[in-house]
Amino acid sequence: MEKRTLLPEGYILNGGSRTYIIEKYVSAGSNSIVYQAYYKDTLMPDHRHTILLKELYPLDDLGRIYRDSHWSLIVPKEAENFFEYHKSSYLLGNQAHLTLAAHGSERIAQNLDSFEANNTIYTVLTSKKGQVLSEALAGGRLFPTLTDTIHMILNILKALQVFHGHGLLHLDISPDNIFLLDNEDGAFPTEVLLLDFNSVYNMNDKDAVTHQYYWGKEGYMAPEIILHKKEEVGPWTDLYSVTVVWYEILADHRMEADRELMDFSALISPYSRLLLHEKEQSALFLNTILKKGLEVLPENRYQNVDIMLKDVLKLLDIVSGRIREPMAAVSTAPSQVKRRTARRHPIRLAAASAALLLAGGAAGAMLMSQVISPNLQVFQQPESDTPLDLSQIPLEIDDTLILTEKNNRQPLRENQYVMRMQVQSSMSVRATLKDYTHPRDTSDVFQSYGIFCIYNSNEDKRGWQFADLTYDFFYTPDNALHMELPFQDTNDFSLDYIGVIFANYNYTETSVLLDISDCTLIDGKGEEHEITELEGSHILFFDKENWQWNLMTTQNQDYVDDFKDIYGGRLVVDAQVCYLDPVLDITFESDNPEIASIDEQGRIFANRQGQAKITVTVTDKTTQETRRSQMIVNVISKLG
Repeated sequence: MEKRTLLPEGYILNGGSRTYIIEKYVSAGSNSIVYQAYYKDTLMPDHRHTILLKELYPLDDLGRIYRDSHWSLIVPKEAENFFEYHKSSYLLGNQAHLTLAAHGSERIAQNLDSFEANNTIYTVLTSKKGQVLSEALAGGRLFPTLTDTIHMILNILKALQVFHGHGLLHLDISPDNIFLLDNEDGAFPTEVLLLDFNSVYNMNDKDAVTHQYYWGKEGYMAPEIILHKKEEVGPWTDLYSVTVVWYEILADHRMEADRELMDFSALISPYSRLLLHEKEQSALFLNTILKKGLEVLPENRYQNVDIMLKDVLKLLDIVSGRIREPMAAVSTAPSQVKRRTARRHPIRLAAASAALLLAGGAAGAMLMSQVISPNLQVFQQPESDTPLDLSQIPLEIDDTLILTEKNNRQPLRENQYVMRMQVQSSMSVRATLKDYTHPRDTSDVFQSYGIFCIYNSNEDKRGWQFADLTYDFFYTPDNALHMELPFQDTNDFSLDYIGVIFANYNYTETSVLLDISDCTLIDGKGEEHEITELEGSHILFFDKENWQWNLMTTQNQDYVDDFKDIYGGRLVVDAQVCYLDPVLDITFESDNPEIASIDEQGRIFANRQGQAKITVTVTDKTTQETRRSQMIVNVISKLG
């Protein structure tokens, strides 16, 4: 593109009977550039008619073809043969437009007119307002649902039906040549126009192959094109390119250059962005379609549009629930978990393989295979025996922003960032910052707030032991406390957990930041053990329901076993407190609130069965430093 100069926005082009105004650049191929333009209605000049305008402008690596100051193309003598060669291909594409337009396909831009200007040829094509797919993806405009991708692929296949029905192959299906038409209702666009017919090949004209100059874009060409096996070109060649486009939309990245290294057993992970909240059988059937469409050997691919169209429609029925056949694929070996190596390093808890865990019956026992499509075969077993392995879901984890279920004794840990909830229940999540320093306002009075340390055993029916030692920040001038809980119990109980209890006896709606700067367990031998799970800046929200926070840990079990081990020792805690609002902003967000919603205080509501990803973002109001961590909420039936 850097060797070609685009017509500027607002450029006025005289087309003889009409005048066209360039609105924006759309796409470019090897011999042409496509613009979105408009012309004014003759009787109602305030009304604009949007069209696509294709300009013959070959891409010359030698830079011999260029524009002059009047925007006309200059073709020097040494480039004339090159220009005429591309001109012939350009006119062949125009002829294909005219042939197909005669049959009224709404997914193929109709050739309204062609004219000469600026020492080249322009072609006027029907269009509506929209955006080329490559531009949309490059701008971060991602498909919101699997269903949207299916509808777009269906429309591309229906457009190709017209091509192939007339003995023509497109041979340049790529995001650059798929134009998404804007929806009037604002919904995500799935209606398309196919652009750039300059690689069109007539299957009924075998001699045309010899003169073909351009057969698609790198990354989207079928193997037979790359290997110059022209005798193997057919409808399956276009379908390979369609499948590549679909894969890239689903995966949110380009397809790997070395496709021999790809795992075709699970091309798109069931834990990926678009499949995470879909049925398992949707992921299985989708991957089977992709695998068939991307087969290296042409004879193993979809042989025509109708066969692939039938399977894609089948997938749509599975996704929508019209088909409820449970399926399970042969299990593949899981990839290695990426470990955290640095602070605030996004991790993936597992790769895209190992989609399903087989449970219930004998390991490895599978039911007989059954054909659910004339072309695709999958395996069937009860849906209840194919639970999702939630630890495989990709999450962004910050080591310095720890998430813990309220009153739980352990924070959510690597491979276990999952909170399990029953339908119609609620639970709060606590966020704790590690290695965080900040100024504190010591003028605020924390009246009727109580704090104390505890230890407990499952065998001790008395409950928490705290030696009747409670503390109150109200009596400290700097909102700081030094607490010591002596271990003097002579009972022979195992030590289950230790903790810090912080309560707001006003039962008012407030939010505070409780900094535990030191938490040390000193055992009966006088040895000191740092309890790091309780250290940090705890973000606590209080109201009538959550008037008390129990910060507990079983980390003590790494050092001591029972009350005898700690007798004569003590738990030492240094803590400070301030109000949250002057220091931090915290937001909670659910990617699937229909499953599990979350309010501004971190209280999660389980609405119906399924999984939702919760994102917690904390921003320092002074430095604007941001930390972010994610977790999964798995909502299950009340029956368990």
